Amino acid sequence: MQKDSSAILTYRLSSVGFDWTIHAHVPANVRRGAPLVVVLHGAMGSGDGYLTKNRWIEESDANGFVAIAPDGLPARPRLRPQAKLNPRLWNSGELNVSSPRSRVDDVEFLKEMIEDAVTRFGADPKRVFMTGHSNGAGMTFVFAHGHPEMLAAIAPALGQNLTSVAPLKNGVPTLYLLGTADPLNPIEGGTRHLLWGNAQQVPPIQQSIDDWKQALGINDHPTVVRDDESVKAMLYPPGMNHATFEVRFLKGQGHGWPGGQASGLPESLIGPSLGKIDATHEIWTYFARFMK
Repeated sequence: MQKDSSAILTYRLSSVGFDWTIHAHVPANVRRGAPLVVVLHGAMGSGDGYLTKNRWIEESDANGFVAIAPDGLPARPRLRPQAKLNPRLWNSGELNVSSPRSRVDDVEFLKEMIEDAVTRFGADPKRVFMTGHSNGAGMTFVFAHGHPEMLAAIAPALGQNLTSVAPLKNGVPTLYLLGTADPLNPIEGGTRHLLWGNAQQVPPIQQSIDDWKQALGINDHPTVVRDDESVKAMLYPPGMNHATFEVRFLKGQGHGWPGGQASGLPESLIGPSLGKIDATHEIWTYFARFMK
């Protein structure tokens, strides 16, 4: 059964010159030293929406981890957010460098947020995980590139990796989820039409994969470890610090969160949502491998 917002604790944190809103779910029976999962919404989204609509509350309760989902600042960060006119988003490398939002240090905010959450909720700093959707996936890559030492594993979903290929300070196990029918991140690259009307050129998804592979210090080719009607999964040999990198292509999946509630956006814009994969459960199952 879907839980409502009463299951969510909302609080504020001042960082890098802004007041940020953070939404958290703490299971009733959580123990000190529990894992911490950071969930980053996509552009136009919100942290509480991702916790409630994408089953993070249920997964948190079932497995005893703390889930926190911050709200990104809007495109014009000093003004009130509005879904299409001033959407919440992350400084993931996709923004126009002349925009005011591109000058906000989201990496520093997320670092301070994680440090605060570890203290606030008594979470284990060695079992911090991060996932994100779309623009939030891009931010997950950016944060992991800047602070790999803070993360036990990451799982970006349905977004682009726009980080440099400079080697990470240490490896971060990574699960990368991609939809083969995602018009906002087309597998072969090309033009995508954004939800607020303008178009962008994006590189092939393989470039995101190859750049992250290089940053992880992986030189070899992947092995196909699963190929069925729903998923094709590619596993790369371990890189630095034995960090693994798995890429899962979700066959026929569009841009919506797999297994989550419908966003209300038309299929003509975001592609199909098949419901074959529960991404939230798959991601936690992956993270659970790296519980120290």
